[in-house]
Amino acid sequence: MVLLCLVVLALACGCGDEEPAPPSGQTDMFASVDPFIGTGGLGFGVGSTYPGPARPFAMIHPGPDTRISSGAPGFSHCSGYSYGDNLIEGFSLMRMNGTGVPDYGVVAFMPTDGWSEDKRDETGYMTPFSHDDEFAEPGYYRVMLSNGIEVEITSTLRAAAFRFRFPDGVDPVVLIDLEHTLGDGVSGGGTISIDEPSGTLDASMLNLGAMSNRIGGFEVFARAAVTPLPVETGTWADGVDVGGWLRLPAGTHEVELRVATSFVDGDGATANLAAEMPDFDFDGVRAAAAATWHQQLGAVELHGASERDSVIVASALYRSLLMPTLMTDVDNRMRDANDDIVTAGGPRYTDFSLWDTYRTLHPWLLLMEHEANPLFAASLLDFASVGGALPRWAIAHGDGKSMVGSPADIVLAESALKGVDFDEQTAFDLALFTAYNEPPGTMGGRDSIADYVTYGYVPADGNSGSVSRTLEYVAADHALAEWGDALGRTEADDLRQRSRNWRMLYDPAKGFLVPKRKDGSWARFNDPLDQSDAYTEGDAWQYLWLALHDLDGLAETLGGSGAALSKLREFFDQSEAEVAPAGLRLYYWHGNEPDIHAPWIFAAWGQPAESAHWIDWVMRTQYGTGPDGLPGNDDGGTLSAWALFAAAGIYPVAGKNRYIVAAPRQSLMVIKRPSGDLRIETDNHPSTHPVPLRVLLDGVPLQGNELRHDQLVGNHVLRFEMGK
Repeated sequence: MVLLCLVVLALACGCGDEEPAPPSGQTDMFASVDPFIGTGGLGFGVGSTYPGPARPFAMIHPGPDTRISSGAPGFSHCSGYSYGDNLIEGFSLMRMNGTGVPDYGVVAFMPTDGWSEDKRDETGYMTPFSHDDEFAEPGYYRVMLSNGIEVEITSTLRAAAFRFRFPDGVDPVVLIDLEHTLGDGVSGGGTISIDEPSGTLDASMLNLGAMSNRIGGFEVFARAAVTPLPVETGTWADGVDVGGWLRLPAGTHEVELRVATSFVDGDGATANLAAEMPDFDFDGVRAAAAATWHQQLGAVELHGASERDSVIVASALYRSLLMPTLMTDVDNRMRDANDDIVTAGGPRYTDFSLWDTYRTLHPWLLLMEHEANPLFAASLLDFASVGGALPRWAIAHGDGKSMVGSPADIVLAESALKGVDFDEQTAFDLALFTAYNEPPGTMGGRDSIADYVTYGYVPADGNSGSVSRTLEYVAADHALAEWGDALGRTEADDLRQRSRNWRMLYDPAKGFLVPKRKDGSWARFNDPLDQSDAYTEGDAWQYLWLALHDLDGLAETLGGSGAALSKLREFFDQSEAEVAPAGLRLYYWHGNEPDIHAPWIFAAWGQPAESAHWIDWVMRTQYGTGPDGLPGNDDGGTLSAWALFAAAGIYPVAGKNRYIVAAPRQSLMVIKRPSGDLRIETDNHPSTHPVPLRVLLDGVPLQGNELRHDQLVGNHVLRFEMGK
């Protein structure tokens, strides 16, 4: 009778059911990448990614630019492509990954059936397509247009290869549009010349995009060659309306076009093409691109990841290697911050979305010990050496100065603290000057710096984003203090003291960081969910947690660890319950940057299981495997790198050499680096045992929930003992 009751009880509660087997096996990282993730979304949930091919941190990023018949609104076409569209309006050569403003989309090619004057405009040559006839993998893209013309694209660092296949009965023509840009960007004019006997063309255009128009735009030069040789060509130039066309022999079924770009001049584009794609070998270029991506993606191994996590993490790793953008030619010539042609000391990069990427992308690349890290540091230093200050949002040869803060200070400080080799003293002096003074030129600088130095915070009177600016400046000050200590600089003491000044904005009566006037009185503050002028792209709830560098101080300010944890729990409970129309969130907003570290604060305050719970919630609800698989702009790889840290179970404290430790998401993750492999393993699978009980580094239990970067350099095993 007792046995029968136990059986009935077990069946009633499900206790007799077997748990589903946890995932097993190793992820094929290359095959798991889906370049279409993040190409869709609505409103604030647009991912702004693109499916076209690329090499890691390349100059050229060719691919389709799409629209619907009524047009292509800029906010959903920042990379040129939106999954909900049904028309391709050309295949342009350059774009950025996941940005919140449309720019580039320069030098567009389009295969078409015949030539007519109406095809001087994209409305005359744009063509329908279906996603059923589309395919993409790292380094390769293919689409069949509704007119039966097939387009394939692959690329090197500075050159793209196109293969067009024309069906029977089509008059094979390839168009070149030098007025084409993305969003509300415009062309400032251009040039084109076609040499029919050799099948080559040279072109240039001035791009004035949504951000690059702030620096007066930038020129792009292109050199292309086509086979078979054209039998007829033509060009047009009417003000900024510039372009051309090439007619191939009747009956031609396959056309190959190779093209290279340069930020410098036509000679640079010609040299880039000769060096990287000297002949027509589409399949060879595609194979080389695939080999490059196999090597880059092979730096991370996943074992025991679910199929969903495998796709999300592999695709995130891929996107984390798309920006910044190479700006030097094969001979290392480039345009400097004065728009002068100079020869750099090695490859140099641009398109640094620093307000976003300082939080996760650069820390991830530093953990990986990626070979590009010292080149990125040298690039930022080159900008500053000529422009007088570190850039805030470098684009092409200038600084778009988008967003707030002084994020390059944080990137360089963290790079130095984690062992990257560059001219630290010069870089520190440049960062230090703008920490107290107006920049000497048009590049970089901290807005409202005089007020910040005078009052210790950015006052609300006369300054927009006053709370946000204060929080970003104190984070930069703390990074400079850490860096200054390592360099033995006496200025570190004052910088560290300033880094605590965010506390001056805490109003205990309101329980939030609120705007304050110059006279010390509180400015108007109605509702912590109000996205007022004091908070840049956020509200008081989201900015309450930004002092990641001073979490002990934040807990103390909120009334102690118990009260602080209670407040953080309230924040996430409200976040889970929130319905976010069009992706705009008032509590935890993973689609934007200021609070994306918040789930990890639980672990920093001694509750790693709660961090693991909310990190899992983010990965389940904010990431996906479809075109809407990102909750907002990827912002140069920022959201992608967050997912990589979530997989690893550790999270960087930006501007420091430290990580917060929570729990990984699979049984084994191996990060392969020049200094040695970092193995992150669990004794029980996190899907069935989600609670971290103990963490050991090389067999020694951690004291607390924090690791230093130097503890992870070399061969190490980070082992998580997981429970239910």
